[in-house]
Amino acid sequence: MAGENKKYICPSCGAGLEWSPAAQKIVCPFCGSEYVPEYFEKQEQQAAADLEEQQYPKGEDASELGYDSEKDATDESAENAIDLRVYKCSVCGAEIVTDKTTVATNCAFCGSPVVLTEQLDTDFRPKWILPFRVDKAKVEEIYWQYAKGRPFTPDLFRSRSQIEKIKSVYLPFWLYDMDMQGTLTARGEKTFTSSDKHFVYTTHQIYDLQRAGTVSLEKVPVDASSRSPNDAMDSIEPFDLHELKPFRMGYMAGFLAERYDQDEKLCYARALRRATQTMNDVLQQSVGGFASLQVTSHEVYQRGNRVTGDILNQAAPVSGIKADYALLPVYILFTKYEGREYLFAVNGQTGKTVGDVPVSKKKMILFFILCFIILTGVFYLLGWMFF
Repeated sequence: MAGENKKYICPSCGAGLEWSPAAQKIVCPFCGSEYVPEYFEKQEQQAAADLEEQQYPKGEDASELGYDSEKDATDESAENAIDLRVYKCSVCGAEIVTDKTTVATNCAFCGSPVVLTEQLDTDFRPKWILPFRVDKAKVEEIYWQYAKGRPFTPDLFRSRSQIEKIKSVYLPFWLYDMDMQGTLTARGEKTFTSSDKHFVYTTHQIYDLQRAGTVSLEKVPVDASSRSPNDAMDSIEPFDLHELKPFRMGYMAGFLAERYDQDEKLCYARALRRATQTMNDVLQQSVGGFASLQVTSHEVYQRGNRVTGDILNQAAPVSGIKADYALLPVYILFTKYEGREYLFAVNGQTGKTVGDVPVSKKKMILFFILCFIILTGVFYLLGWMFF
């Protein structure tokens, strides 16, 4: 038997419920009823108890059931069969074939949003979730304006079918608390000019500067999915983490979600790089007001250990790491075009965008040909009129 999944049912009409970024509630798209996530607290407590006691069938290994290609996935998963899992939709009974990191998806046959509770066992259950605030219609508008503003964008990237492929996904992040210490030595220079009736005086002052300080950073975010480009996820920040909510599965209704496949130790070096840069920035900002500033040395420490290049470039296990697991909202679109993959991503809370679209060589050539024809015609007319 395929694994169990969870669906939120409207108590008023029996339809499937979805999280609404606009209303910030779980809503019924048919009768309009609205519910806060806490309304389903008892259901979630029972689901959590079932998870801990493992009282339900697990999702089955797709490779054992004869699925031998990534084309067998029902939700655009792009994993090998050995990494696919098979579940049974609780609404229509159809098989849901998805990859091992998927937490929430939609049934490809009846469209019902489902949460795969098996993927939220003790190790993979988040502590926090940041609900979507930007709705899909707004993101589609953002994408359309983005693509339209680039005249050489291939027609594929401007099509309605392309826009409909934008996915609303809760992506896994680690949130680190880090106490940093740092020292800085620098040379600062100031120049003053004054004058009287006879002379102009220039005073050149040189200062030896030393600074030391500490910074306590809370919830430094690092994405924990190997499939999400790190630079893109960094670019759509910041998230307002003051709006984090204690995790409830109701927030995921109607959205996709992934669980982490990179643990907090593997992601620690990236968090440390970000914290080190913040510590250095704070120290340098404390020595403003100079015409020129030359930093001669700086050192950063974390838990009494000096942060070196070797530490920043390795993912060795580190003891005493404090990190919380959270799901953060992202709209994301991956597109392959002429052998290269292009990404468009939007912060699902703030609407901040990062994107990359290709240039159509055909459109560029046609544009330059058209310009050449127009300019040739203009010069011909000018020559005919004046000569």
